[in-house]
Amino acid sequence: MRSTIRHTFNTDIDTFWNRIFFDRVFNESLFRDHLHFTRYEIVELERSDDGSVRRRVECVPPAEIPGPLKKVLGESAGYTEVGRFDPSRRRFEVEVIPNVAADKIKSRVAIWAEPRGDKQIERVVEMDTTVKIFGVGKMAEGFIDKQARQSYQTAADFTNRWIADKGL
Repeated sequence: MRSTIRHTFNTDIDTFWNRIFFDRVFNESLFRDHLHFTRYEIVELERSDDGSVRRRVECVPPAEIPGPLKKVLGESAGYTEVGRFDPSRRRFEVEVIPNVAADKIKSRVAIWAEPRGDKQIERVVEMDTTVKIFGVGKMAEGFIDKQARQSYQTAADFTNRWIADKGL
């Protein structure tokens, strides 16, 4: 399942990447306090001289997993996010590796920002998820998409408040 999510932020592209997206305090506040993840740990955050960034995050989001999926996946929707920011393309590409059934669930995400005027950008999130589990694959893809859309919307609302509060 492919999907695209767009949100407008009241800041510029450099501020978005340098003072929001990769900012540890912002991310911990977003994921722990506002998205209520039971686990959010930045395991690796490595910046290279060329401007590229590698980030590895272990997460467990809150999720009401539908009954048929619980039988296959269990109670947790935890995952590891392994991503790299390409400074020349200003694009963050991520592989999402679930804690359960990683051989059957493949998810990739690309995030970038486009200018939309003075101090305004549109963040674009493109997701591609495939679940190959007999009988529940399409349900799982729909569940993942719905959870992601809700999280990105909550994150967008929080991000704009953060930008306003910090004067970014």
